[in-house]
Amino acid sequence: MPPRIQRILLIQLRRLGDVVLSTALLDDLHRALPEAQIDMLVGRHAAPLVAGHPLIRTRIVLEDRGTLGTAKLVRASGYDAVFDIQGSMRTAMITRASGAPLRVGWKVRGAPLAYTHALARGGAPEYVVRRRRRLLELAGIPVSDSLPRITLAPHERLQGEADLRSAGAPPAGRRVAIALVTSSPARDWPIERFATLANALLDRGVTPIVLAAGTPASVAGKLRALCPRAILVPALDHDRDREMRRFLSVLASCDVLLSGDTGPAHMADALDVPRVTLYGPTTPDNYAPGLATAVALRTPGPAVRIRDENRLHREGHDFFSGVTVDMVLNAILTLLDSAPSRDTAGRAHAV
Repeated sequence: MPPRIQRILLIQLRRLGDVVLSTALLDDLHRALPEAQIDMLVGRHAAPLVAGHPLIRTRIVLEDRGTLGTAKLVRASGYDAVFDIQGSMRTAMITRASGAPLRVGWKVRGAPLAYTHALARGGAPEYVVRRRRRLLELAGIPVSDSLPRITLAPHERLQGEADLRSAGAPPAGRRVAIALVTSSPARDWPIERFATLANALLDRGVTPIVLAAGTPASVAGKLRALCPRAILVPALDHDRDREMRRFLSVLASCDVLLSGDTGPAHMADALDVPRVTLYGPTTPDNYAPGLATAVALRTPGPAVRIRDENRLHREGHDFFSGVTVDMVLNAILTLLDSAPSRDTAGRAHAV
C-alpha cells in the first residue's frame, strides 16, 4: 500500500443494491487509513442511499456534471487512490483521468491503462462484498467481514414511524415489510402466495407492511383484494431523493423484510433488518451474506442464465415450485422470535 494516502475516491454508479453493497468497503478503508478523507462517486438514482454516511466526506453525483465534467472534477481533486468498484468503460475513463498514483479496478476490456492494479472478474461464486474486497487486498489494504451500512438520522427514523402510522399500521406488535416485485417477472414470487402469506401473518398477530412504491398498480391492487387488511405504503414523496430516504426509514421501522432477489434485500442488511429472500432463477451464492438473519429460500437446482429466465417464465416455468408459503412463514416467524419487541411508541426493545 503506497504511503501517505490522504484522499480516496470510491466509484460505484448504478444499481441500488450494488451501491449499498459497496458501502461495506468504506469501513475497511477507514480502518486501514483512519486519517484519510473518503469521497464516493455515485449515480443520481442511487445517491440517496449514501446520504449522511459518516465515512463519506463528499458525495459526488455523476449526473450533476456529466462524464467529462466529473472527470475534470476528479482530476482537480488530487486523489491519492481511486477504487473503481463499478468497472465500466466510463468509470475506467474517470479513474484514468484522476491521475491518482494508486488506481484499482477490474480488468476492463479496452482500458488496460486505466489502473495501476487490476483484478480479473469471475471465479468461484462468493458473496459479492467479499469479491469486491479483493480489490482492496490487491492494494495491500486489510479487510474485514463487516456488512454494508446505510445511516439514518434520528428524525428520519421518526418519519418512518410516522409514515407507517399514517398508512394505518398499529403502533405496537410485529411488522413484516413485503416487497412484491423485482426487476424481472421471472424473479417474482406469485402474488397469490404473497397474499396467502400476508393473511397467515395477520392470523398470528403480525402486521404485513406492503412497500408499494414502484409496484405496478395492478399488482398492488390484486394483493389488496386478496388480503384487505394488509397495510400498503405507497410512494411517499414526489421528490426522488426524499422518497428513497422515507422508504428506507419505513423499512428500518419493520422487524423483517420479505422480498425476491432485489435491492431492498441489501438495504435491509445495511439497516440491520433481518430478511427472508426468495430466489427463483438466480441463486444466493453471490448476493446472500450467509448470516442467520438473512435467510435465502429457493427451489433446488442450477441457476438459469439471465437471457433465458424471462423466456422460460413466459412459457410457464415456475421457478418457485419448491418455495411454499409454509416454508416462508416458518422462516419469518423464526426471525421474529429473536427480534426485539416494539412498544406503543414504535420503539424496539430486546426481550
